[in-house]
Amino acid sequence: MNTIFPQLGNAEGSFTAVSIGQVNGSPAFARVMENFEGPLHVHETSDEMFVVLSGVVYLDFESNTVKLEVGESYTVPAGIAHKSRVPGRAELIVIGGKD
Repeated sequence: MNTIFPQLGNAEGSFTAVSIGQVNGSPAFARVMENFEGPLHVHETSDEMFVVLSGVVYLDFESNTVKLEVGESYTVPAGIAHKSRVPGRAELIVIGGKD
């Protein structure tokens, strides 16, 4: 069992990832992102699922953007270029994206 909220609450900096295990061989993380913009990247063989616990997360694609708010989730299929962007602070669970 993992207790993630104290670790997330104490996170500092623009990006913190806390491993919470694996799901069918894919990594699962609790993340805190604050005023963060990741690079555009692709996971060739692994889907990546984002579940927002607090804040707002934008997933930018080559042709559009998906806005995720508290309680919303989105799965980026393998092979799709994307990046995450967080103005302010957000806490989320991310599963997959292992490659």
